[in-house]
Amino acid sequence: MPSSEVSLTIPAKGDYVVLARLALSAVCRLTSLRPEDVADLKLAITEAAGRVVGRDPREHLAFTYRLEDDRLLLEIAGPGEPGDDADPELGRAIVAATVDEHSEGDGRITLVKYLYQGE
Repeated sequence: MPSSEVSLTIPAKGDYVVLARLALSAVCRLTSLRPEDVADLKLAITEAAGRVVGRDPREHLAFTYRLEDDRLLLEIAGPGEPGDDADPELGRAIVAATVDEHSEGDGRITLVKYLYQGE
């Protein structure tokens, strides 16, 4: 399967993150992920978005969902810097517990969830 990509840009306000979760649900329907994995990804994307939301609601958050043969990559970019939140260690622990790989820096967080093969 060739890579497929969906992008979403929303105001940098927590109330709008539900739209990113809905888009994630739609993309996940195209995968072999189990419902509990989708729930984990929703938690991860909510936590990651909160970590880069910034302080100015006139700014935006950008979400990119890239479906590849063996993985789903999620990138969240915002005006804030990961680690600016009240408890950055807790945020990192939540993300690490819910995805297979993650990285952060330059106002971006990338999340990776591997897809099941042959199921």
